[in-house]
Amino acid sequence: MPPALRAEILDAYEQRLRATGNAILTDPDARRQALHQANAVIDDVGRYAPSGTAEMGPVATPFTLTVGRDRAQRGIHPVQSLRAATLLFEAALPPLIREYGGTAEHGDATANIATALHRTIMARIETGALSYVSFLLERLFTSHLAERRRIGRELHDRVAHAIGVGLQHLDLHRIYRERRSPRADGKLNQAGRAMREALSLTRALSEELRQSVGPAGLEHVLRGYLEASVPPTVTVVCTVAGDTRAVPSAVTEEVYVVLREAVRNALLHSGSDRLDVSVEVGATSLTATVSDHGRGFEPGPAELAGGGLLSMRERVELVGGSLSIRPGPTGGTTVAICVPLSGESR
Repeated sequence: MPPALRAEILDAYEQRLRATGNAILTDPDARRQALHQANAVIDDVGRYAPSGTAEMGPVATPFTLTVGRDRAQRGIHPVQSLRAATLLFEAALPPLIREYGGTAEHGDATANIATALHRTIMARIETGALSYVSFLLERLFTSHLAERRRIGRELHDRVAHAIGVGLQHLDLHRIYRERRSPRADGKLNQAGRAMREALSLTRALSEELRQSVGPAGLEHVLRGYLEASVPPTVTVVCTVAGDTRAVPSAVTEEVYVVLREAVRNALLHSGSDRLDVSVEVGATSLTATVSDHGRGFEPGPAELAGGGLLSMRERVELVGGSLSIRPGPTGGTTVAICVPLSGESR
């Protein structure tokens, strides 16, 4: 392969990526990967097409297997990879035909070159897509595992604790009753309150496990959750703009779980007597915030690396979005979500 020809193809490829605003070009590591793959494609075509055959050897190299995973980690949608593949084909085909068009001994030279180019590009796309999906499945499993662990902690720390307190009061009630102590009735009342608390917590957890967004849309299920879960001592202002039913179900399910977790964290930790929850569905993105007016919280590396915050971030990233946690405009904390709703997401 003449160096000038290779340079011509790579330059034309990069110009096309830049002209179309492809996300691969905006990430330095993704750009290097793309050019590395383009070089390998050029080598394949130079190796196979001149011989008159379009048969490809294996391309599932360790490098190729990491491309899809890396792009998933960087939030680069597979559509961008497909578009980049088309641009590489357009950039490479004319120079390759000019170079090798008269060297094939069997069949149509142009057809051999085009077929070889198409096959080597698509083989890499296929391998990258498999590693991309594998990465997302791992993230989905991790996210669901974190949710199950959270439910387990709630059952142990709150439900089991309330039941234990209730049983303790019942034991004391029995002892005081045998002693004919006036404290017996008080312990029975306390046991009843503890059991009712345990029942309420169990019902709330059961509702969380059962509830999903479904056809009613994000607004309906979010308002239902706020009405059922926020205590009357806390004022909630919930505003929704745009048609949440038009958002893809995969996006709304993950966004709902994250908003629910943000509300729960605010209720448990902020000490605020007011929550502001907002969702806006625009032409190109869904944005949502949960703001409290409490003591404030700035997560450090330890909080972001594990537990509920990591699970929230992973859920948003699964649908191509981003999550930020920042001080609120009037104190407290704001959790903000932004998920793109381009043609790639719909």
